[in-house]
Amino acid sequence: MEFSVKRSDLLDELNLTQGVVERKSTIPILSNLLVEAKGSRLTITATDLELSIRTSCEAKVKKEGAGTIPAKKLFELMRLLPEGEVKFKLLENHWVQVTADRKNYKLVGLLSIT
Repeated sequence: MEFSVKRSDLLDELNLTQGVVERKSTIPILSNLLVEAKGSRLTITATDLELSIRTSCEAKVKKEGAGTIPAKKLFELMRLLPEGEVKFKLLENHWVQVTADRKNYKLVGLLSIT
């Protein structure tokens, strides 16, 4: 999975998911977002097993795929980044590299689907 998206577009979608994501869960995957890059869309899914939300935004998808990213960490990171394009790349062992404005971050996920 490899894609780029406008920070403001992604932040709007992440803001919608924050009320659904479990923060203190005995099931770790519930604190993550399922991020799917396909075609020219980025789809984000969050659930707490009672309530689910699926939202999407426009993205430049270089390589299709899906993976999970910690919801709270991703949301906080997007809030700190300057306006502009943010690039995501799925690495080995479920790590996701986030690149924006000459800065590189790595977040660990729990699942990846290529």
